[in-house]
Amino acid sequence: MNRIIKHILVVFVTICLIPGLALAEIKLGDHIKSLKLKGDLRVRFERHDQDKDAGKNTDTNNPKDRLRTRFRLGAFWNAPDEKWEIGAGLATGGGGSTSTNDTWSEDDDKTVNNKDFFKTGDIRLDYAYAKHSLDVPGMKKVNIIVGQQKNPFKTSWLLWDSDVRPAGFTGHVDTGIVFATIGGYDVLQNGNDVDMMYALQGGSKIKNGNIAFTGALTGYFFSTDFDKNHIFGSSYEVNKDYEYQIIDLYGKIDIKLDKKIKISPYLQVFQNIGADGEKGQGVLGGDLEPDSENTGWTIGVDTKFMDASFKLSYASVGADSCVPGLKNADFGSKIHKGVNVSGAVVAAGYKLTKHFSTELTAYLYKALEEVTKDDPDNDKNMQMYHFDLKYKF
Repeated sequence: MNRIIKHILVVFVTICLIPGLALAEIKLGDHIKSLKLKGDLRVRFERHDQDKDAGKNTDTNNPKDRLRTRFRLGAFWNAPDEKWEIGAGLATGGGGSTSTNDTWSEDDDKTVNNKDFFKTGDIRLDYAYAKHSLDVPGMKKVNIIVGQQKNPFKTSWLLWDSDVRPAGFTGHVDTGIVFATIGGYDVLQNGNDVDMMYALQGGSKIKNGNIAFTGALTGYFFSTDFDKNHIFGSSYEVNKDYEYQIIDLYGKIDIKLDKKIKISPYLQVFQNIGADGEKGQGVLGGDLEPDSENTGWTIGVDTKFMDASFKLSYASVGADSCVPGLKNADFGSKIHKGVNVSGAVVAAGYKLTKHFSTELTAYLYKALEEVTKDDPDNDKNMQMYHFDLKYKF
């Protein structure tokens, strides 16, 4: 009964957000000047594979195929006289922070007689925030954001999964050349306490003709209780000195050769300067030393030529370089919690119409270091392929 009530409430909220389906006229408050709706639908075929001679677990040698849907819908209320924007979004997927995918007909019950055929997925709140803009002389943009929001920090695809929605407070200042972003975020509710992340980013955006450069230096600092309860659990007593204090350097150059050709090389290097301890006292244990496995990086290039796009990058993620549950969930997901991996990502796409596109992506990765000599992940050579059909509305 609770599941039925939940679905009825979701349908009701969705109807209220879409004027075309509303049963009655939607009236905005006098102070609200516009309501904007936007979203996207993505259908994905996904395949996981592994070299036949790699590893010792025969189950992981079998290819795994699945079809998945991602549906997102956002609504944005603007009150320009008071300089407020309220945004809220719905998305498919579970409660995890790194995926809004819903797998077709997925059923946790492996008993054939109890399976639900054509099982449907869930839709839930993705983000909800309030943004207030301030008029400050000499500043291009000054705003404050409160609530669960899209990632406000300049970064590449690797360190943060694109589905992560930080919940907390953000302040942003932009002069048009230099910018700064500061924030405090509730990462994890720990009993009666809150485990926090504090972040500070400073950067610059410089444009000269058809060339634009964006560079940023960021520090992400997690509370000690976050390390103890979310990462290490009961084994935290072995290494009380370990912390997540991540310094991130990011740079990108956008080169427009003409209106239809764009080349964007980029580089990102991040290091967890709080990773400390003896051999075996890091996230993965084994024979790894935390302060030797504390660096991650990626280098790549994104190109667009008319309606076609191509992406190529190489990445390396040390075991103790970042938070496993927040980095990109696709790269390295089948080895060592997604860390202690290295490899390449290749993607090619084509825009069939103005709003409809297709893309094929290959994630090719393997273990970066031996955790222990008998670890089956040491020899894994993983491939994951995505074929996406996406429509924006």
